[in-house]
Amino acid sequence: MNFKNFNEEAWEKIKVFTLSGILIVLFYVLMNNLYIIGNIFSLILKACAPFLYGILFTFIVLPLRKLAERRLHKSTSLSDKNIRKISVAVSMLGFLLVLTGFFVILVPQLVDSIRIFVDSLGGYVRTIQSLIERLADYDPGVADYLENMVSAAGKSLSGWLTGAQGGMSRILNYSINVARGILNFFIGMIIAIYLLYDEEKFKKQIKMIMFGYLNEKTASDILHLMRITKTTFNRFIFGKFIDSLVIGAICWLCCVLLRIPYSLLIAVVIGVTNMIPVFGPFIGAIPCIFILLIIDPFKSLEFAIFILVLQQVDGNIIGPYILGDAVGLPTLWVMFAIIAGGALFGIGGMFVGVPVFSVLYDLTKERVQNNLAQRKIDIDTK
Repeated sequence: MNFKNFNEEAWEKIKVFTLSGILIVLFYVLMNNLYIIGNIFSLILKACAPFLYGILFTFIVLPLRKLAERRLHKSTSLSDKNIRKISVAVSMLGFLLVLTGFFVILVPQLVDSIRIFVDSLGGYVRTIQSLIERLADYDPGVADYLENMVSAAGKSLSGWLTGAQGGMSRILNYSINVARGILNFFIGMIIAIYLLYDEEKFKKQIKMIMFGYLNEKTASDILHLMRITKTTFNRFIFGKFIDSLVIGAICWLCCVLLRIPYSLLIAVVIGVTNMIPVFGPFIGAIPCIFILLIIDPFKSLEFAIFILVLQQVDGNIIGPYILGDAVGLPTLWVMFAIIAGGALFGIGGMFVGVPVFSVLYDLTKERVQNNLAQRKIDIDTK
């Protein structure tokens, strides 16, 4: 065969078919080895955990550092270097004070709430059994099903506590994980201090590496992607952090006023899960409603109505005021990002999915608008 007779169009078709075939094979291999790929990804995350902690803390503290710098520039005549040192120290100190307040004030009360709940668990179980006995008078089939379900749950708990891989073994593993997490936390704090202090230096080094190893267009595109990612994640993480603190405080205050049991424990659960957009409060509310249903069905109804109201207030007033247009995604795409992220990576994916999809959305939007402008196409006139 004389390859010289191939025109350019034929070569392009060959390239497209070849690339499509490679992508199909890669996709097939990926789908059949998700477990292995997941394990590799998990090991990489564990190895990089201190740096991920440091980057997360940097995202949270960076707005505080910038605010402190602006105030110091206006009110003092110190050098930029000294202002940076003071700003980093003040912002990190504020962040540590918030964390310390959480552990010193809230954790003991949380432990007491959990202890009281565990001590009262026997009474709650008897309440469930009483309800099942009453239900047996109306529908024996449903009562038998619920009784078997409670019995199976009790056997599972007993097996968890006494099995070869039972409670003590799990508690030991959890203790090791907690110790590793504390170590990663402090290493992450140190990394965050370096990132906050030498922000411009690290940016310059990244640019040098990019332009040193890649061509100018590719390096510029990657840096543009990094800038969009940094801005989106910074605004989203800091905004949701503040929003969750406010929602948790409001939830605690209202639960106290409504005399709902375990108000602090419930408020912490709602505040933490509120970091997940849209569905967060409902995800946190489900176990809380279940606990309250066992204790006092009327209080569980009160709490369910309160959560609906709180979610509306957060979604329409508090969230927009604090976050503004932090991610720039339409509501439909926010829900898609949460569902897809949750399906792929669980709870963490539900949180990270929104800013990640926002970055992809912005890049796609930019590319489409540039292509339309180059081709001089006006969609409004079509």
